[in-house]
Amino acid sequence: MTGITAAAVQLPACTDDRAANIAAIESALTEAASAGADLVVLPELVTTPYFGGESAGAYREWAEPVPGPLTTRVAALAAELDLDVVLPLFEHDRAAGTFHNSAVVLSGGRLVPTVDRTGREHETARKLHLPIGDEPAPGFDESAHFVAGEWLGTQQLDEVRIGTLICYDRRFPECWRELRALGAGVVAVPVAGSGGDSIEFFLGELRTHAKENGLFAVVANKVGTEWVGGHPVDNYGSSCIVGPDGELLAHRPRSQGPGLAVAVLDLDELAETRRRLRYFDHRRTDLFPGPSPVSLMGTL
Repeated sequence: MTGITAAAVQLPACTDDRAANIAAIESALTEAASAGADLVVLPELVTTPYFGGESAGAYREWAEPVPGPLTTRVAALAAELDLDVVLPLFEHDRAAGTFHNSAVVLSGGRLVPTVDRTGREHETARKLHLPIGDEPAPGFDESAHFVAGEWLGTQQLDEVRIGTLICYDRRFPECWRELRALGAGVVAVPVAGSGGDSIEFFLGELRTHAKENGLFAVVANKVGTEWVGGHPVDNYGSSCIVGPDGELLAHRPRSQGPGLAVAVLDLDELAETRRRLRYFDHRRTDLFPGPSPVSLMGTL
């Protein structure tokens, strides 16, 4: 079997003690390495509580450049532990003067570039879709805090090419299809909160997208209540790993609290599932052009 072991990290809810939040990340990475993980996915906005319901400017002093102190610190630990890590963070692009809900991929102590469909490299994957809504209370407006990303791409690791969809981006089927077209075999989905969904819908949605596109999904959420501006933000856990046939390979429900969902991603089975379930191949691109495979993207 050709495969890798993936861990979706279910972190405790973040507090206003940033040092404690970072310590929780480092403890989780050490635990994942002890569990035999090769690839680790962390939740969205991993060092801050979810502040989408606050006025513009919240937590901006916590935002970091890329590369920066957080990416350098986590990259060093990941290299020591021999882990590939998907690290979401609140990014400050100082050159542009903008703020983003982003993620970086770290391998061997370095940033792995995100390569878009034109072949251009980027240091980060940025959240593309910024939700605005009234529920759950007190509501949220991510466009008040972040500038939306302008590219979708993949990152090449030793054994597999991955893509990253940050929380709300998972709602859009075209994102999953584009990542498949770009050669991804695994999609990392960092999440925070609940988004107003039931857990049954959350899991069902992920299983559907994974099966429709022949992709592994590694989904990491926080668990517990974060307090921001006097309002509770519920993180309902349910970190999970889904196979390319839609099967739930690992699941950590809320009741189990912080910890790991761990599963082996069998890349031979990925190829076999794609041969058997040929939804991507059977697309009517004559009627619906959509994304097409990009040859320069290389391996799965």
